[in-house]
Amino acid sequence: MNRLLVVLLLSPLLCSAQTTIDTLHWSATRRLLLSDFHAPTHPGLGGSEFHYQIGYEVRPTSIWSQPVIESFCLMFRNLSWISETARNERTLVYNQLLFDLVEVHARQMKAKLIALGIDKNFKQKAKQIEYLTNSELGGEVNRFRSETGGGDDLPALQRWQRQVAKQLYDTPDLVTTYRLSKMGYGIFLNGGVALPTGPLAQIINASAGLGVGLEVSYRQNLLLAQTTMFGGTIQSGFTYQNQSWETGIQVSPIVGDLAIGRILTTKAHNRVIPYVGYRYFSIIPRDHKNERYQNFSMESHAPTAGLIVDLKLMNNLRRADRSEDNFLFLRTKISYSPLLKSEPFSGGLINIQIGLSGFSRPRKVQYQPRRTTISPPEKLI
Repeated sequence: MNRLLVVLLLSPLLCSAQTTIDTLHWSATRRLLLSDFHAPTHPGLGGSEFHYQIGYEVRPTSIWSQPVIESFCLMFRNLSWISETARNERTLVYNQLLFDLVEVHARQMKAKLIALGIDKNFKQKAKQIEYLTNSELGGEVNRFRSETGGGDDLPALQRWQRQVAKQLYDTPDLVTTYRLSKMGYGIFLNGGVALPTGPLAQIINASAGLGVGLEVSYRQNLLLAQTTMFGGTIQSGFTYQNQSWETGIQVSPIVGDLAIGRILTTKAHNRVIPYVGYRYFSIIPRDHKNERYQNFSMESHAPTAGLIVDLKLMNNLRRADRSEDNFLFLRTKISYSPLLKSEPFSGGLINIQIGLSGFSRPRKVQYQPRRTTISPPEKLI
């Protein structure tokens, strides 16, 4: 008996939880239809009932840009109804005017939220704006229903038609748009190999290593900075500045690049970037704590030229509704550097690297005012 009582008490709650919420967003071109009122009518009640809601959402963008703000105005079709005796054009106009009035206040709320800009108390102030907007909307909706007699007072309904149409025009819809920034930034994590050429190949063997790089772009131009540390071995001993580098010493070649490049092609799935710049090359013993190798170091400088080929991964297509362009690349980077100094070594260095690169170009949020012109029906029944 107790179990049955619990089931009977919970069943209305379970049924309401399973009810599908059916909503319709306001539109200047798609006006209300009788078929939009899905709730069952109530016996003995005439007229109609219109349920609505306004709200907003905030999406963060880059740390130096204001957030993206969107407002919404919607109708709950599963809660709204029109009685059988009121299913006519005038009732539709009456409820459409209510819907339009709600949209006006949703636009006003969005304008106030945008005006907050970047504010550390944005959340608290936004909640206050939402509360005040709903309060003002509730008062105006009650006045509209009272003055029009629920839609029965035809002259009052026509007066409100003209008034709401003017409000919609005077309160433009602030459409969110994005302007792509000229600046972009990226990071590159890679593994690669350094292949010595000429006399340098007699001193040190081919070396594998890991590197990290940064890039800053202005339009199609890039500034590239990268450091890579390799591991190698001295193949043929030599003496430099009274320091004896013996055969078999394990060393750490370090390559640092600073270059400028230009994006020649950028497509949906790849981009190609040639570049030129400056390369710093040094060799230090890996066992730097060994007293025998204290202060051992060699360095050289060289121009460098190379080519970057980026293959875009995942869904990297640009979308107009995103606050920034984010791309993930599989990057291949090939470069060559002829060493300019004959001492401590001469020759050249071929560098081949493969890794992952991420690139982002933020967009500046802008709001384009778009006025709405509503033409009321010529005749109300």
